[in-house]
Amino acid sequence: MKYNYKKYSNLLKSKLPQYLSMEGITDLKHNFNCLNPAHQDNNPSMTYYTDSQTVYCHGCGANYDIFDLFAIQHLNINPDSNNRIHYPFTKVYNQLADYMGVDVDKFKVKPEDEQQSKINEFNSRLIEQAKLNLDRTDYLKKRGISMKLAKKFRIGFIKNWVNPTTAIKTGQELTPTPRLIIPTSNSSYLARDTRKDVPNSEKKYIKVKQGRAHIFNGRVLLNDSKPIFIVEGEFDALSVLEVTDKAEAVALGSTANVDLLCKIIRGIKAEKAKQNLDYSPVFLIATDNDNAGQLASKELQAQLSSAQMGFANYAVNIAKDSKDANEALVKDRKKFTDAVEARIQDPDDYLTGLIQRISARKDIPQYIPTGLDNLDKLLDGGLYPQLYVLGAVSSVGKTTFVMQIADRIASRQGNPIFYYSLETSKDELTEKNLSRLSFELADKGSGNPQTARSINNGYWLDHDKEFKLITKAIDTYSTYYSKIHIADGTLNRPTAKDIYDQIKNYRRKNPDAKPVVIVDYLQILKPIDDRDTDKEKVTKSIAMFKSIASELDVPVIVISSFNRSSYQNPVAMESFKESGEIEYYADTLLGLQYKAIHGDSDNVREAIRKAMETDPRELELTILKNRNGKSNVTANFQYFPQYNDFIPE
Repeated sequence: MKYNYKKYSNLLKSKLPQYLSMEGITDLKHNFNCLNPAHQDNNPSMTYYTDSQTVYCHGCGANYDIFDLFAIQHLNINPDSNNRIHYPFTKVYNQLADYMGVDVDKFKVKPEDEQQSKINEFNSRLIEQAKLNLDRTDYLKKRGISMKLAKKFRIGFIKNWVNPTTAIKTGQELTPTPRLIIPTSNSSYLARDTRKDVPNSEKKYIKVKQGRAHIFNGRVLLNDSKPIFIVEGEFDALSVLEVTDKAEAVALGSTANVDLLCKIIRGIKAEKAKQNLDYSPVFLIATDNDNAGQLASKELQAQLSSAQMGFANYAVNIAKDSKDANEALVKDRKKFTDAVEARIQDPDDYLTGLIQRISARKDIPQYIPTGLDNLDKLLDGGLYPQLYVLGAVSSVGKTTFVMQIADRIASRQGNPIFYYSLETSKDELTEKNLSRLSFELADKGSGNPQTARSINNGYWLDHDKEFKLITKAIDTYSTYYSKIHIADGTLNRPTAKDIYDQIKNYRRKNPDAKPVVIVDYLQILKPIDDRDTDKEKVTKSIAMFKSIASELDVPVIVISSFNRSSYQNPVAMESFKESGEIEYYADTLLGLQYKAIHGDSDNVREAIRKAMETDPRELELTILKNRNGKSNVTANFQYFPQYNDFIPE
């Protein structure tokens, strides 16, 4: 028999009035004292809502149902910094049913749930124990943090700390280390090694997180009366709070928690809207002065400025020439204090920030050469973190062209390439590259260059000279092919959102890498929403690729098809399908075409037919739009279709 646990859960939720009565709250028509143990509610501010069977506090924003309240009041589970409760639901459900005397089917508790529950309970006890030992270390003093602030955030110290997750799950005996314990919720914390000299083999464990991911000091997000600094590390947030009471500070804990923070903020905004309350916080984004920090800053700015949130936010530099806020505090407390105060008074210190960003990158090339000299000259050196859209009619060689660019970048610059192919398989693209290499590596006395087809059918395996030539091509390709990540979408097409998520995850894990994204091609991507019209599909997809370029600081090349009405005319902006949207979002629009297109308009079809029969073919690449460079300029190429090679003229 299959039990309807959802039905039983709703039955238990409906018992909230009875539960409150058992807890001594009998008048539900008026507000009562908040049941959040972290909120000292002197003026009754919690309301019972019949429709949702929840209680909501107008003071701290806590919103609980009967399961949350039972976990707080009977299992001693405290809310986290965002007033949310984390507990094993099956355990609470089973015990609440017994407590209320309701006959429902019980959950079978999985061993892993019991294990996680033990870890959470262990973490909670450790946090309480650590608070009692704070005076046994001078580590906070070295980091410029006062005991007063440390006690406010329940910071503690454990002389002989071991990783409880590893110890409980594996049963291993671990070497204890002295750790500062910085709670991020009732059952999660950062354990920071306080030793002056940490062995190299242990340095990656200097900072260890325990428990669920949480935003440090996240409860201040509920209050929009002061500007809120968003920093990376817990010590950075403490550093800001150490020098000012005119602003608040929250710490991501990791740049990977950008989405978590934004999810919390969206939730607060939605809850405030339900109560018809205004919520207009100002965020000062002060992430670390490294690639990962700057990338996180861009992501935060994009999300906080989005239509869904629309909050005032500023990227600010309070660390100046230091890596982060805490390093700046320790180095020069007055200078750091002045920087924090200045940004509170004038958050939009735009020109200073711009000059600092320019200075930081002046000796680092911002472009990635394509390896095609004539094109690089027109693009001011190569590809920038922008959106490039390349269009052409069928069979001109646009896939071969961008694949050659990918090959050149990977082999000469070493940048990773993410190539999303929706029409050509990975094997076919690889064979095109090997064919081109055989053409370029062939010399007098060597075997004949091979087409992609002849490589595929194994002709070269039975001919000694050709075998040596292709082996040489394979050896050459093997030195860099791992840089070219080809996603074969011929069977499983991705959406533009899928690509955005994959590149975002890659950038977060590899902030110092400079990838290039290529999408082949726009019109056959899986739509983000199946209900969209063709125009809406293109609009949403091209907008997402623009976000990859601008938010994630990545060059993006997207291939687009042309309108059929443009096949007999020179390339123009209106040649692109859904050209208005593509033209709007693209930073650079490029059109690849036969040079013969410029001939006698009455004989264009015949001229193109003849151009297709020549070897090599005469092609030109026209830059139709270039937001930050030259437009209406052309690069000429000789195209050897047999061997998939474009040679600049």
